[in-house]
Amino acid sequence: MPKTFTQIPLETYQQMKPENLNKNIDKTLSSFNGTLDGHNNPVETTREQHFILPRQGNFTDTIPGADVLQLGTEYATQSYYKTRRSSSFEEVALDVFTPIATVNLDSDNWTKGFNTLTSLTDFDTFPLTFQAKEGQLVGCATIDWEHGTQVFNVQVTNAPSFAPRSRGMQWWSEWGVFVNNILVARSGFIYPRRHTTQIPFTVPVGSQQVTIDVRFMTITVRPVGDPSLDVVTSSSFNIFSAEIWCRNQYR
Repeated sequence: MPKTFTQIPLETYQQMKPENLNKNIDKTLSSFNGTLDGHNNPVETTREQHFILPRQGNFTDTIPGADVLQLGTEYATQSYYKTRRSSSFEEVALDVFTPIATVNLDSDNWTKGFNTLTSLTDFDTFPLTFQAKEGQLVGCATIDWEHGTQVFNVQVTNAPSFAPRSRGMQWWSEWGVFVNNILVARSGFIYPRRHTTQIPFTVPVGSQQVTIDVRFMTITVRPVGDPSLDVVTSSSFNIFSAEIWCRNQYR
């Protein structure tokens, strides 16, 4: 991205005038449009024969039965990259109601902080990795997931019988998008149920290798009370599908 410099310097406590703001911002906005005008791009100098077809990046389509789909296409001023792991497309034997990966929050190992999706067995090849060029990354992560609740056999009031009751009050989960291990976007707190969550993100980038992945935080606690409560269903964290697409915009 070209550097731009302030045309009219602004001093501390100086009064803001319209011409100061307009002259300074025009220079910056014009750089996003390539600063193309009649001086550096005369009429008829760019014709269709000057354009070339996009070349395929270092990704190839997934063969039938493979776990992860990864694609990349490079153009003159931008590139597109995508990674996807879905039971509806990459795993024909499953369906949208069968999770690809499940974490038993009562017994499996997980942390209170961000847990990487790649730590789950069926998502170990999911991260989106490519060679970026200096410019901007714009993309979106989409995750189809579910935070279940615990079901206990609880004694019914004024009755000797027990009945199943679900518990998940004050529980929540949160997803985040990480670019080279730096958090760039997050979903905010989401309460237990099945969700399809989309997290758009944008971040400047230099010419370097980039790895984009998604991570989750969640909370679950056992109720305070009689330890003899019979757990009918444990609290689980299910992943049904995940996808990341990204556009690398550059000069």
